[in-house]
Amino acid sequence: MSKLLITGSTGFVGRYVVNAALKKGLEIYLLVRNPSKAKVLYGQSVRIYVVEDFTDKNNLLKILKEIDPEYVIHLIGIIQENRSKGVTFEKVHYEYSKQLYDLLKDFSPKKVVHMSALGVDEKAPSQYHITKLKAEKKLIESGLPYVILRPSFIIGPEQLLFIKLKPLLKRTPFLLFPDFGNYSFQPIDVRDVAESFVNALTYEKNAIFELCGDEKVKFNSLIRDFVKVLGKNVLFFPFPKMLLKIFAPQQYLMMWRDNICGYNESLTTEDILGRSPISYKESIKWSALF
Repeated sequence: MSKLLITGSTGFVGRYVVNAALKKGLEIYLLVRNPSKAKVLYGQSVRIYVVEDFTDKNNLLKILKEIDPEYVIHLIGIIQENRSKGVTFEKVHYEYSKQLYDLLKDFSPKKVVHMSALGVDEKAPSQYHITKLKAEKKLIESGLPYVILRPSFIIGPEQLLFIKLKPLLKRTPFLLFPDFGNYSFQPIDVRDVAESFVNALTYEKNAIFELCGDEKVKFNSLIRDFVKVLGKNVLFFPFPKMLLKIFAPQQYLMMWRDNICGYNESLTTEDILGRSPISYKESIKWSALF
């Protein structure tokens, strides 16, 4: 049975990746900060190792020697910094990845699959995208066999946006949200993302894939579609996008261009899945009613 090491396994995407990997009969090892949460999610089906600080080289090396993984999926990432706690894009996206990939060179894994993001580019103005790109480059330069996945906005019942919306819609007939204007996403179903990660383990070449769904949608439309599936009657009150520049500057900078596929010459969702992605309409319905 092949050994697969996964980081970020208790997050939104991670839980789907772990379950997809278990269905393939892989022996799963998780590096987590919260072992209790991992045990609740997976019980005895995985082996759990606690890593409170990914920059602790000695602890991480000890764990890697004990596991000696054949495959690695690295999912750890954040969408918002907490500088008072030392949680920054630079630390989580780049330094954690650098530490892991530097150590993995001594273990010769067959494939390392890395979670990046759509929109990474040398010209990107946000630290989110810049640090994601730095992590990509570190993996490529390491000499490790790799697949890099760059998903657009990921849809699923555990998507934080949807989790926050549901109780809010029960309390009020009004909804205030940022008006992103013509900014578009190309949402991808989390089940497709998970399948892409597992498929990437046996992809023969080094490669970068962009993961997008079948429709390009505005943020306003995404919210309205979700509310419509729930059968709610809501009055929408968008506030100017420029307010984000004041109160959430990094999130504002992340929207430097549409979050859609095709800006770079990367492989596609269909290339890694071997089929068309789950439709946007089906994903929204599942996310709202699950």
